[in-house]
Amino acid sequence: MRLTEIRTDARAVAVARIGLGVATVFNAVEAFAILDRIRGGLLAMPVFDAAPRVETPLLAAWLMVAVAAGIALAIGWLTTPAAIVTVALNVAILLWDEQVYSSHRWLATLLVAYLAFARSDTTWSITHRRSDATVPWWPQLLMMSQLSVLYLFSALSKMNPYFITGAPLSKWVWLDLPWQLFFIASVLTVGVELFIAIGLWFRASRRLAALLGLGLHASIVVLMNNETFALIAFAITCVSLYPLFLRRPSLRHRDEIRPTAEQLSSSG
Repeated sequence: MRLTEIRTDARAVAVARIGLGVATVFNAVEAFAILDRIRGGLLAMPVFDAAPRVETPLLAAWLMVAVAAGIALAIGWLTTPAAIVTVALNVAILLWDEQVYSSHRWLATLLVAYLAFARSDTTWSITHRRSDATVPWWPQLLMMSQLSVLYLFSALSKMNPYFITGAPLSKWVWLDLPWQLFFIASVLTVGVELFIAIGLWFRASRRLAALLGLGLHASIVVLMNNETFALIAFAITCVSLYPLFLRRPSLRHRDEIRPTAEQLSSSG
């Protein structure tokens, strides 16, 4: 069986759709705040000189469309067009001014691009409420791989003498702790991110990896002393993808992923 023929439970990607829709709204508000400061006199840094100036009417129109697209994703209404609009708006705003760029916004943009092909509105949406529906798995595989790569390279980038000392953490969090605890926390952060990146893929470890991920993102939101709004959006983006791992089909047993006769007839 080819990878594109594998189908799986639609509920996991519906959770991802809802989470990405909510994160899209958060990201839109955050980007609006940055551009509004630029409109108010902050130095503008457009990627292209031909980019239009940041003016209130254009900025307000962008925000309304971006929020509407995020809500449409979350409720499962016109999901594919909403995903396409979200990706287009995110790319446009990244080109509008480079100060809007953030890794979490670009991650969400890539995930929503994959979501456009995932038929994520097949269940738990305002148009479809079936709980036994199945959807193609390959877009989910792309989303899962993207998230795993995120954790892996986040851990690898922290494997340096400066981060391991705990000095960066001592500046990022509001707690005043002994340096030894920051050192331990730094080592644990690298280990946890590595474990999540790999452990999510295996049946024996995926639940523990998901629990560690929940704890990691919760601690980031609670302990970091700035950019809380962006960190909440990032946490929602990542955590909403965990069901894709927890409910992924087993590739060892072809009978578990072979389309049923009803699915074959409907696709024909």
